Amino acid sequence: MSTTVKEVDAVVVGGGFGGIRLIHLLQNKLLLQDVVGIEKGDALGGTWYWNQYPGAQTDTESWVYRFSDERDPPTWNTRYLKSEELQEQIVDTAKKNNVYDNYIFGNAVNSAQYNAERNRWEIATDKGLRFSATYFVTALGILNNPNIPKFPGIDSFKGLSFHSARWPKGLDVTGKRIAVIGTGPSGSQITGSIHKLVKQLTVFQQRAQYIVPVNNRPIGEEERAEIYKNYDSIWDTVFQSLFAMGFEESKKSALEVSETERNEIYERIWNKGGGFRFFFETFNDLGTNVEANETAAAFVRSKIAEIVQDPETAKLLQPQGHYGGRPLCAEGYYDAFQDPNVSLIDIANNPIANITPTGLELKDGQKFEFDIIVFATGFDGVDGAYYDIDITGKDGVKLKDVWKGGANTLYGVSVAQFPNLFTVTGPSGPFSNMLPSIEIQGNFIRELIEESNKRGARSIEADVKAQAAWDENVQAISEATIFSKVKSWVQNDNIEGKSKYSAFFLAGLQNYIAKLTEEAGAKYPSFVFE
Repeated sequence: MSTTVKEVDAVVVGGGFGGIRLIHLLQNKLLLQDVVGIEKGDALGGTWYWNQYPGAQTDTESWVYRFSDERDPPTWNTRYLKSEELQEQIVDTAKKNNVYDNYIFGNAVNSAQYNAERNRWEIATDKGLRFSATYFVTALGILNNPNIPKFPGIDSFKGLSFHSARWPKGLDVTGKRIAVIGTGPSGSQITGSIHKLVKQLTVFQQRAQYIVPVNNRPIGEEERAEIYKNYDSIWDTVFQSLFAMGFEESKKSALEVSETERNEIYERIWNKGGGFRFFFETFNDLGTNVEANETAAAFVRSKIAEIVQDPETAKLLQPQGHYGGRPLCAEGYYDAFQDPNVSLIDIANNPIANITPTGLELKDGQKFEFDIIVFATGFDGVDGAYYDIDITGKDGVKLKDVWKGGANTLYGVSVAQFPNLFTVTGPSGPFSNMLPSIEIQGNFIRELIEESNKRGARSIEADVKAQAAWDENVQAISEATIFSKVKSWVQNDNIEGKSKYSAFFLAGLQNYIAKLTEEAGAKYPSFVFE
């Protein structure tokens, strides 16, 4: 390891939207002289650098999947952007704000220790780089730590196998025998994208999902101009809504209309496409009322039965639990099972026993042979990437120990006992369109540092009691929702060995903004300035 330690004002970890935004604010708004970005990948992009599998795209419309102050005439030409386009957008934004050259690529931060005597963070990477920084900012992303179950024999497979977030660039699947293990966002997008190309596609399903169409489509010049003309109004809607998607969220209960009207609304939004639209634009109580939720669930089940002609496959694809977690959408997922080369295997009742040199074997002895196995098995979300870094705060306290009972922060940005550590999109932050959330959190962090400077303080951290109260609020809100009844990364219980614990403030961005505004107006009583 290098013995040279570079003294800087701030180190920002992560090369996605969060990372480039925070460097922009620290360097261009707070005028810090030396801000370093560190990214373990070979280029900017964050989630969109890693997730470039077939069908990977955002499910937030392109005109609001950006920062609100990016007012250059729009260049997007589709409703939703593919991962490659999103990576380009991140690079373009970084260059426009003169933060691209701040980045060091191909380095993973593996330790960060707070030096109380110097009020600085001592930071090291896996390649031996060392930094001493006043501020340590983690913009690690919420889905950036791939999870692959520990299947016996996983290293014995002679073909090609990988997690969906590590899809090899340029891989041609034409004529191949493919296994896709998992039916969440990645698995459903991959299935819908490759089924026409491959010789054989076998989808292994642990749990059936509620998936609505995407309905991505071209956006012509006239429609773009109309959107841009109304941009201020669109952004007002974003910041004055719960989930910040840029559309008017429903104020009507699913139970206050007739069954006919209810199904007409579901049909209209189903055809419009988009998971968040279907969940939040239809009715206002799908996430809080079990009876209302079941009306949406039943509608999706009826659509699956309508699309998938084989009764046995249709039945397997129909979820029976609550409709919740993260609302999903994918293009052509259910249609794929109409093709004779696509099959669905239920591994909830007949799990994968082991991976073999030529494929895999189920518990009942069934064997399958494949050329490629894709593990679309999700992520250790939100806090998962933090455990790859040995983060040590005051008095030798380890972040991994503090979070043993459930990862939590104050407002998703600060942790007691870890001065000058700022966690962008950290645990306990808002569940919403991520970019407006990053924008709001970034501005709040900037204002905290400005307040610290005014006070002549050298450090900022969450107050222990305030953080505990916020966490109690986060968990209580979660328990009042359908989300708490659905196993998913949103509840942190998709990973073996982790306890159920809400990763998000589920009351929406609008209420989150109100809380931060109240905090700032009271001169930050929930923080300790020293």
